Amino acid sequence: MKSLLLASAFAVALCCPAMAADILEPAATTEWTWQGFYAGAFGAGTLEHYKIREPNIGADVTHNVGSPTIGGFAGYNFQSGNIVYGVEGELGYRFKKGHFHDVPGPGDVDQSLGLFGSVKGRVGMEMGGVLPYLTAGVTASQLKTHPIGFAERNGTAVGGIVGAGVDVPLTHNVFLRGEYDFSFFGKKTFEYCGGGCVLQHTAQTHDFRVGIGLKF
Repeated sequence: MKSLLLASAFAVALCCPAMAADILEPAATTEWTWQGFYAGAFGAGTLEHYKIREPNIGADVTHNVGSPTIGGFAGYNFQSGNIVYGVEGELGYRFKKGHFHDVPGPGDVDQSLGLFGSVKGRVGMEMGGVLPYLTAGVTASQLKTHPIGFAERNGTAVGGIVGAGVDVPLTHNVFLRGEYDFSFFGKKTFEYCGGGCVLQHTAQTHDFRVGIGLKF
């Protein structure tokens, strides 16, 4: 019996290193590609730049507002060699409302660019797995204005968006994103009362974004 136990122990000692090597051996990984569908979410710090003009008086003011922003994105990439290109859509919300005390005419005005969306084209170059890229497209945002003492007027501001960023793979289907976007909106004119009380609004935004995405 003692001999049998010693033989068994010797066999286990021989087998264990081989078993351990099998367990610790790295699993085969699929080569990363940017081709295909993807989606994700982002958070951002936004600098909003407003210009408000009263055309009857011929005077205007400008103001900057900082806002936290959240949103989501989805798109599709094509890849040819190390060139990656595709289309992406996004939807987000800017939380901050600006209150301005020096607007010609009404004096006090509340204004915000809340809900927004964009459709963008993207082109980038894969560099060792990392993807720096440029982007451009069209954007629209819900413009809310409320001169104190006058009727609230809301509408949709439409404009263009350009930006640059970098996507960095974390796992075989998860990537981290950093991006800067500049949006510029066309002039929006609202009449606040029947006596010709008119204000013209233009806006620009600078978005500094960090996001995470999932590649399908």
